[in-house]
Amino acid sequence: MDLKKYVEAGKIGKEAREYGIDLIKEGVSYYEVAEKVEKYIIDAGAFPAFPVNISVNNVAAHYTPVKNDGLAFKRGDVVKLDLGAHIDGYISDTAVTVEVGTNRWEDLIEASSSALKEALKALRPGIEVRELGRIIENEIKMRGYNPVYNLTGHGLARYDLHHGISIPNYDDGSRATLRPGMAFAIEPFATNGKGQVRNGKGGNIYMLLRFMNLSGFYEELYRRFRTLPFAARWCDFHEDYESLLSRGVKKGFLYHFPILQERRKYVVAQTEHTVVMLDDGPIITTE
Repeated sequence: MDLKKYVEAGKIGKEAREYGIDLIKEGVSYYEVAEKVEKYIIDAGAFPAFPVNISVNNVAAHYTPVKNDGLAFKRGDVVKLDLGAHIDGYISDTAVTVEVGTNRWEDLIEASSSALKEALKALRPGIEVRELGRIIENEIKMRGYNPVYNLTGHGLARYDLHHGISIPNYDDGSRATLRPGMAFAIEPFATNGKGQVRNGKGGNIYMLLRFMNLSGFYEELYRRFRTLPFAARWCDFHEDYESLLSRGVKKGFLYHFPILQERRKYVVAQTEHTVVMLDDGPIITTE
């Protein structure tokens, strides 16, 4: 583990998150926010660990805009801004929820935020992930909402955004523990719905599944992004990138992440920080 790089990636991720919050306003396009936040990360000396996710209202995760998609923030939108930075493959992952121009969903957003705060307070070497899940669920339910049961936090490793351990948003009975030397993200999702997301259409985020014997466009994808997720709009170095991405999915060496969403009438909030566990306790790199 390179602690220095994890910490620096966390610092840049935090700053990019705070920068992004100020950009989210009524009438502003999703595309503008994603592009500006990703540029901020690059200008700060890192690279996006994955495309900026802009997931609105009932959409919980896995949407990033494409150019000229026409999507812009509306008054009352509940926007999850989920982003990450990496330095030499050492990742930070952080998220915040912003309500556009209203405060109707303030309590829901606070349920997610408070659940994360309580989970972070409990962190110690050797803690079982089920205990964190219990804390998260209790905090969210105490405020009248449900956690999203089929979304979890996750381990992090070099060039690996979802590595090994999962951190549930409820007590799932797992005896897995968080040990010194681990990096991971904790991300409570709260909803006024049932707490189950389902797959929707593709969200314009891809990842290579096969890394051997690649050529041409696909070899360039590996050179640029390695094993980390990337956006369709990042692939415009090739004029035929859209059809090549589609072909790669059909051939089975690219994965197209589906949008994850609650039912249409429900709303989801998310808050997330990255943590590195040391022998003497945790470092929250994105706080």
